[in-house]
Amino acid sequence: MSTPDPKSEQQFPVVTQLDGFPDPVRDPETGMIVPQTRRERRALEAAQQRMRARRTARQQQAQDQTNGIPDETTEDLGLGSDPSSDLDTEEAAVLSVKEVAVDDDVPSQPLPAAPSEEPVSRAGRNLPAAITVGLVLLAAAALGIFWSSLVLALLVAILVTLGIWELAQVTKTKNIHLALTPAWVAGLGIPAAAWFGGIDAMVFALFGSILLSVFWTAVGEPDRPAASMASTLLSILWLPFFLSFGITLLQEPDGSFLLMTTVLAVVASDTFGYIVGATLGKHRMAPKISPKKSWEGFFGSLVGAVGISMLVTHFFLEYPWWVGSIIGTVLMLAATAGDFAASMIKRDFGVKDMGTTLPGHGGVMDRLDSIVFAVPVGYTLFVVVLPLILG
Repeated sequence: MSTPDPKSEQQFPVVTQLDGFPDPVRDPETGMIVPQTRRERRALEAAQQRMRARRTARQQQAQDQTNGIPDETTEDLGLGSDPSSDLDTEEAAVLSVKEVAVDDDVPSQPLPAAPSEEPVSRAGRNLPAAITVGLVLLAAAALGIFWSSLVLALLVAILVTLGIWELAQVTKTKNIHLALTPAWVAGLGIPAAAWFGGIDAMVFALFGSILLSVFWTAVGEPDRPAASMASTLLSILWLPFFLSFGITLLQEPDGSFLLMTTVLAVVASDTFGYIVGATLGKHRMAPKISPKKSWEGFFGSLVGAVGISMLVTHFFLEYPWWVGSIIGTVLMLAATAGDFAASMIKRDFGVKDMGTTLPGHGGVMDRLDSIVFAVPVGYTLFVVVLPLILG
């Protein structure tokens, strides 16, 4: 009776691909995945464990057949009794791991597929929930823009606070501790300064927030002080500072229509890009950063943003049609840049969404990623650039 080589039993199976990790770090000589995170290491170890279990089952099956013992091993392991379905995974080019559990025990029976609890669209969203949440947010913004600025201020304060908290939870995954206290102080102080003092007061509040964040991080002595300080400053710039341009834009002549034009252009960009990308998207723009964003969706966003901007600016702001096309194009590019910025952060930290606060969208930052870049660009267009062009 032959016995397996102990060395071959101890050798780790070569795994070349893990589903959920589209671009892992590989050893340049062997091509084997080198895990960079705890989650990736667990997925790799579980995949290797499954490969070893299959190999052991095949060896035991061969021994039993040689000795005339009925084959029950593969049935006990739940691996299937058909040899043609039990391919040698070491010789296979790809191993996919859909889900990894902490328990390394091989199940005795195949587990049934978990039923889907939410209606998920082709682009990966719960579409009814996404539409409902989007309409509620749009209605709240319109109410604040045209009826009561206090409603808009409260909406911004809530979203900024939640967004900063989400960023803090994301950065914790890599032992980077965002300083929540100075970030929240900035999240409330910068919009207040913009409301009472305009751009000048807003910039002054930004500098004060930066100084507070630096001292707070130094005194707190986190494990990674530079990364913690950088993440805190990023959260302050990204959310309260950028969104505060909307408050200053609201104070301009026809400010309500200027701000609503910016918001509607971004909404149209997201909506048309989503519809076109989900139905026609084939050519990926940046597969390593945002795998679901396509060039078809990009041009769909362009058509939607330009069309809405031309209509709104012509009927409510009395701009020529070509001005509306410029506004729509620039705002769409800003919204896309904001989307890519959020995708790069999620990609670097290995998360799919920033959070779970908004059903159908993920977190607050997954909904605000486009608008936070578009608002300061809209302010620059309407207050600085267009007056120079139109005289």
